[in-house]
Amino acid sequence: MEGFDSLPDGGPGELTLRRIRRMASGGAGLVWAEATAVTEDGRTNRGQLWIRRETLDGFKRMAETAHEASGGAPIILQLTHSGRFSKPRNVPAPVIAMHNPVMDEKMPLDPSLPVVTDEYLDALPEKFGEAAALAKEAGFDGADVKCCHKYLFSELLSAYHRPGRYGGSFENRSRLFLDSIRAAAVHGDRNFVIASRFGAFDCIPYPWGFGMDRNDPAKPDWEEPDRLYRLMAECGVRLCDMTLGSPYYNPHVNRPYDNGGYDPPESRLAGVKRLLDAAAHMKKAVPQIALIGTGYSYLRQFAPFAAAAEIGSGHTDAAGFGRMAFAYPDFARDILKKGALDPSKVCVTCSMCTVIMRKMHATGCPIRDREVYLPMLKEVLGK
Repeated sequence: MEGFDSLPDGGPGELTLRRIRRMASGGAGLVWAEATAVTEDGRTNRGQLWIRRETLDGFKRMAETAHEASGGAPIILQLTHSGRFSKPRNVPAPVIAMHNPVMDEKMPLDPSLPVVTDEYLDALPEKFGEAAALAKEAGFDGADVKCCHKYLFSELLSAYHRPGRYGGSFENRSRLFLDSIRAAAVHGDRNFVIASRFGAFDCIPYPWGFGMDRNDPAKPDWEEPDRLYRLMAECGVRLCDMTLGSPYYNPHVNRPYDNGGYDPPESRLAGVKRLLDAAAHMKKAVPQIALIGTGYSYLRQFAPFAAAAEIGSGHTDAAGFGRMAFAYPDFARDILKKGALDPSKVCVTCSMCTVIMRKMHATGCPIRDREVYLPMLKEVLGK
């Protein structure tokens, strides 16, 4: 869960360290740190973390903070390029793999904007390899090569009509993602895992989304996602945090909510079921990758029971909580020691954390972490 509270140079700020400390001290067995840019022009905004040699000391503090607070639980650093959602100076500066009329309905782009060149993309695997090496040097326990939610690598997976080395065929569309995994995997070993936050399918109409039935974007076609997932394992991925959809196009898919930018076109529980079913499919398809299932936060105090059922059935290896960790950072300890979550502390899936984020502020939970984040929410709402 991005906090967008870095220092101006991209290193972790005080709120970053506060959030990591709160999450790591809450009893979870793994902390998956937020999206961290590998290039300046790939930052979602000027508050997004950016790992490089100049910010390495700050990332060392971040890893040390997590390990001290958790008593040694591992922490993964997520590496990303934001692609069409890049705003390194808080104004849109999209790096697009293709023009996508479906996505442009939500976030219009100048039709004359050039697509990113093959030469630019050719240089990115080295950037991801360097970032993974820095994460390892900083003391993290693994690096995540992010490919989801229509950020750059995810967008390329549906670049069916892009010419050149990175479009058209499955081999071309998956090339950059797999090459970047290979570059990161050079630094992998028994103490440093290569991971991925991977979007198995987009729920976006073909040919503008990946992994979908060509006649029904509500249904997956598992042929290409399964093929890619197997290749991810061959290239060195040992751990996956799965997801679906895009928060910029269909946020109800990857994070079912009660209140958001629109009323979802389906039952919220249908969205939860889609995530649980997709995780079960992925675990069966590539059992050698340790899998973290998602979608539990919507279930509030009932989430532990769903998580226990999915893990007990072999549908996933672990349960991941995103928004819940914003609202209720000690949720894991309460599950493990009390056997239950406190209904007065759970995430209520109101999307106020996202409201703050969209206004380029540092973000957190203004409902449960009121002292820090409620004033920010009031500011962005003009209240």
